[in-house]
Amino acid sequence: MSDGSIGFAGLSHLGIVYSAAAIARGFSVVAFDPQPELAKDLVTRRFPIQEPRLEEVVRQNQALIRYTADAESLGLCSLIFISLDVPTDDNNNSNLEPLEVLIKEIGTHASSDATLVIMSQVPPGFCRNLLSKLPPNVALFYQVETLVFGNAIDRAVHPERYIVGCADPDTSLPDLYRRFLDAFECPVLRMGYESAELCKIAINCFLVSSVSTANTLAEICEKIGADWNEIVPALRSDRRIGSYAYLNPGLGIAGGNLERDLVTVQKLAAEYGSDARIITAWQQNSA
Repeated sequence: MSDGSIGFAGLSHLGIVYSAAAIARGFSVVAFDPQPELAKDLVTRRFPIQEPRLEEVVRQNQALIRYTADAESLGLCSLIFISLDVPTDDNNNSNLEPLEVLIKEIGTHASSDATLVIMSQVPPGFCRNLLSKLPPNVALFYQVETLVFGNAIDRAVHPERYIVGCADPDTSLPDLYRRFLDAFECPVLRMGYESAELCKIAINCFLVSSVSTANTLAEICEKIGADWNEIVPALRSDRRIGSYAYLNPGLGIAGGNLERDLVTVQKLAAEYGSDARIITAWQQNSA
């Protein structure tokens, strides 16, 4: 029987940040990871990641969170977020095996009518395939995360919107999940599984384009005597580009997730016979 707690399974960066956001909004949380040493470290607030305000948020709300390596604890949660970061290999392909092992372990202990929410980034088709293997009373959703390293806590506590993938977008959300989303006071965009899975990839592809374009133009500025900082305000004032555009030159798109999404789009285009092409500085440099 549920005790009203919300479960988070998988305590990498994603799970640690979002479980902290949940307690910041007043929810009681069971935060599970199969690694006992990690759970012990988190109990004493020895975090394996560095994020501004993380320790402060957990300290202020520590009565609401229980870190554990005991998967049976999730059996009391009617809402469980699967929040393990998915690693990539040297070719920017996702390694889904740890996630699949975690889901299997959760399935052993979760209530037969639990609501599962996948937050881990998965390729299109993953959730639909997973749903076919779950008990009929289990509701499955896919929630797109758009965290930014170094600003993850603020984005998780104050999201601009939630993107939720559903088996059927016209079906009402389970009560506890709906109340959880409502607590963050932001728009909720509901769509089919495949749309939500691709939406995460689409967001990153547009970010890739912005970063690559800004870096290229900033380099041209240096060559011809122009000042990129003088150009940026003009771009931000253009409604077609927007005030929040990624226009600051940086270190490119290294880091794993963006490259993975480019690889995924290329695979989808090849598999389904699309003529789609994503031409970026990253692709040219890696050719």
